[in-house]
Parts: sequence; structure tokens; C-alpha cells
Amino acid sequence: MQQSGWSVARRIVPIGLACAVATLAPIAASAQAPPKPRPSTSKPTGPKWEVSFHGGFATGSATPDGVSSTPPAGETFTMADGLTPTRAVSSWYFGDGASLLNQVLQFRGVTARLDSLHLPGWTAASRQSGLQIGARIARRVKGGVWFEGGVDLGLDPLGFDSEVRDRVENTRADFETAFKALAASAAAIIATSTVTSTADFNPNGQRLIVSGVVQYRGDGPVMRPYLLAGMGAAAAFGDPATLTLTGTYRFTPPGQPAIEETDTVRLGYEASGSIVWILGGGMMRDLSKSSAYRVEVRLLSSSTKLSGRLDAEPSRLTASPGGALVLNGTTPGLQFSSSTIRPTLSGAAIRGFDAFTGEGRAYQWVISAAYVRRF
Repeated sequence: MQQSGWSVARRIVPIGLACAVATLAPIAASAQAPPKPRPSTSKPTGPKWEVSFHGGFATGSATPDGVSSTPPAGETFTMADGLTPTRAVSSWYFGDGASLLNQVLQFRGVTARLDSLHLPGWTAASRQSGLQIGARIARRVKGGVWFEGGVDLGLDPLGFDSEVRDRVENTRADFETAFKALAASAAAIIATSTVTSTADFNPNGQRLIVSGVVQYRGDGPVMRPYLLAGMGAAAAFGDPATLTLTGTYRFTPPGQPAIEETDTVRLGYEASGSIVWILGGGMMRDLSKSSAYRVEVRLLSSSTKLSGRLDAEPSRLTASPGGALVLNGTTPGLQFSSSTIRPTLSGAAIRGFDAFTGEGRAYQWVISAAYVRRF
């Protein structure tokens, strides 16, 4: 009986061990296997907003094509000799005044001439190069797409380029040469003469630009290139850009008081507001997780309207008793006066005459650097 019990035990034990192994093996395997990764449902992390402050340099743009106009010729009147006609002019620097002076110089055999300021068209202003500063705020839309709004102050005024300044200088110098030659041609009645002519340029007229652009930024651990496109609105502000010519001659006839007359001409230019189209790109480099700097290039394209207004103011010194000079050797002639006798330079003062109107597409490059703060 003891042998039979041992025999049964020997059979039952292996069977029990086999069942235990079969039961525990999957549990152990499951405990040792790494857990399967679950799909992530969290959104991308990182700053969504940026604020930046920038400064840069904007190139100038060309003067738009336009139409020039001059005031009509003044009235004709008879000089003090009672025979010779002349015309009232508001200035010698342009229009009928320059034409009359050159005509008399030619008739008197003088080779000097005054090149009119308005021929072949008025010297006009253009947008000059200058600084541009501003601030921008940007928000990430999705992935590498960002929307950015900005405000820029353009310190690139309307002004006068070297070609315009050369033309004005030529007219300024011609005034002195022409009137000195005129006085020399009448040495019998002009004992002494003094002639001066000056030119003054005053750039002005800045811009405020409000813009919105879409950026697409590339990937990179530290540096990221990007492209941008958008549009904005530019508003001009400030006083007009002006150029002023002032000419004075002083003639002294024998035995008479000196005769002094002054010719002042001013051209003022203003640009209208416009829609601005923007293309560009740049490179951003991280300084930390919350800050960066970037370098950027933008091309601005806008339709520019430019208007120029003319002022002219003739004046003279009067004396009691005064005198007069009558150059009546030609028809027409010229008359200068410090008395109640009317001089040729006696046309009506001109105020705000529409001398130039131009419109055209202007292009400017803006290169800037910015400090960026993220949050």
C-alpha cells in the first residue's frame, strides 16, 4: 500500500507543476514586456506670441512722372519813357519772367542767359533714404505659419536728389551772371551793381506705416529662415519739403538813390497716403527660449501721388525821393524802381499755385534688425 501511494504521488506532482507553469508563464511575460506607447493627444508646446522692436534703413525712390504748369504771363504796361512796353512779372526765375529777361539780354547783345527753373519741367521732390523704426506683435497660427502686425515710423523724408540740386544751382548761378551782365551792358546809367542769389533746401514729410504680414518659418535648432508677404497703409505727415530761391540786385544810377529789388520763389512738395504691398524674408536666431534677434529685408511697393505748389513774392525797397532805371533800348524793355514808378518786377504775388502733379509706382528696400521677446 505504501508503494502504491508513492506511485500515485509521483504521477500527480508533475501534473500539478505543469499546470502551475502554464498558468504563471503568461503573467511573468506580461510583467517583463515594455508597455505599448499610446498616441499623444497634447498640442505643440512653446510660446505663441512675440513682440519685437526694430530699426533699419530704407532706400530712396524715384520722382513719379507728372505734369508741370506755370502761371500765365503778366499784363503789359508802358514804361516811364511813355513809349516802350514791358510786362509785369512775379519772378525772374521761371516762366514769363525768365523769358522776358533772356529776350532783353539777347536784344542788348549779351550772351548770358538764365535757365528757367521750370524747363523742361519743375524740379520735383522724391522720397529720400533714411532710418525706419517700429514695433511688431506676432502670433503663431499653425505650425510654421505666423501672423504679424506692425507699426513703422519712416524717417525717410521727401527731399531733393543731386540731379535736382544741380538744376537749382544752375538757375541760382545764372541769376547772378545774367543781372551782372545786364548791368554791365548799361554802364552809362548803372554806376555800381551788386547781385546775390541763394538756394535753400528743406527736406520734410515723414511717413507712418501700419502693416500686416503672414510669415512662414522654417525649422532649425537655433536659426530659422522665414519668408513673408502682406500689405499695409502709409500716411504722410509733417510740413512740405521745400526749396527756396532768393535773388537780390542793387543798382545805383549816377546821382540817384540805389534801387534794390528782391525775387523770392518757393516750391513745396507733399505726398499723399497710399496702400503698400510687402514682400520679404529674413533669419531669426535664438538667444534663449524667450528671446531672439532677427535680420530682415523687405521690399515695399506703393502707388505714390506727389503734388507741388508754387509761391512767388516780388519785393523792393522804396525811398523818398526815389529813382528809376529805364532800359528802353529794346522792345520790350525793363524797368527798375525805388519810387512810385512801377517796375517790371511788379506782378501779383503767387500763393499755392498747383505747379506739379505726379503719380507713379515707387519701390523701396528696407533692411532692419530686431530684438524679439516671446511669451
